[in-house]
Amino acid sequence: MNNFRIEKPFETKPPRLKDLVNQHIMGDVWIRDTPFGPVTDSLKIAQHFDMTHFHLLRAIDKCKEELSIQSKFGLNENIIENSYLGGAKGRERKARKVDITEFGLMLLLLYINTPKARMISAEILYRFFILKSYVSGLSENQIGALKGYYRQKIDE
Repeated sequence: MNNFRIEKPFETKPPRLKDLVNQHIMGDVWIRDTPFGPVTDSLKIAQHFDMTHFHLLRAIDKCKEELSIQSKFGLNENIIENSYLGGAKGRERKARKVDITEFGLMLLLLYINTPKARMISAEILYRFFILKSYVSGLSENQIGALKGYYRQKIDE
């Protein structure tokens, strides 16, 4: 996992958190893109972390319980209650699942107590610090040039 390198600042624009996580850490957990960003669900995350869905739902409840007092985290927009039909064919019943945005997943990683989750959290922090040290080493003129470069690419 130590293959992170900085090439041309970024090919088109700084990577989205989803792209950073997908490319280097999580694999393909994102189910769909929505107007408010990429979304996965608790079933896919439980499978990815080799957890039972029940234990993941417990972690989600704990996360919501502790962090819901801070409105800045927007838990209702990032950890969204949902349901699915599960069970034997012909005997399906409605069961709880939770849709999770990329920011919701970052918050949830604080509550998933598995070695894989801790490794992913550490890797994400490492990559952000690498990016921060890269950007902080630039002069104001270089940062201005990067901003202009990305504005031009976004306008194209």
